Amino acid sequence: MRAGGFTLIELLIVLVLIGVMTGMAMLSIGNDGKDRRPRLEAERLETLLELAEQESLLRGEAMGLELFAHGYRFLILSETGWQEETGDAVFRARQLDGDMRIKLRVDGENRTLAPRAGIASQTYPQILLTPDGNSESIQLDISDSQGLMQISNGGETGWRILDAGVES
Repeated sequence: MRAGGFTLIELLIVLVLIGVMTGMAMLSIGNDGKDRRPRLEAERLETLLELAEQESLLRGEAMGLELFAHGYRFLILSETGWQEETGDAVFRARQLDGDMRIKLRVDGENRTLAPRAGIASQTYPQILLTPDGNSESIQLDISDSQGLMQISNGGETGWRILDAGVES
């Protein structure tokens, strides 16, 4: 005689069906996360900036961030000048997706960024990350047609992200 209730197989099948249906529902109402792209990129860049500051402190050497209108790359100071960081894949060069852009403001003054790497005759970072900290007030705007996120260095509080809303 069989006792009342469900077998483990029956419960697993129901859970799989619920998972598949939830996934299909999310795909049908989702927008591929396009409205989250500036936030995700801002979170990535903020994390990389914090990591680069820690790396600079551990190495005892300056690191820099070279920005472009549609991307960025980390640099290290060598005997021959600033060179792209190639020793650690975390600090690899990155291109922004689609219509995303970066804008830089240092001490309240807008800075012009080259459209891509290799335009300038000399490689030089716009943001310097030193073992003793960065004293300049820096604000980065990461935007696309869907929104605008800002990253700023808050002095003693470090890097932080601000949701600036939709860019006009």
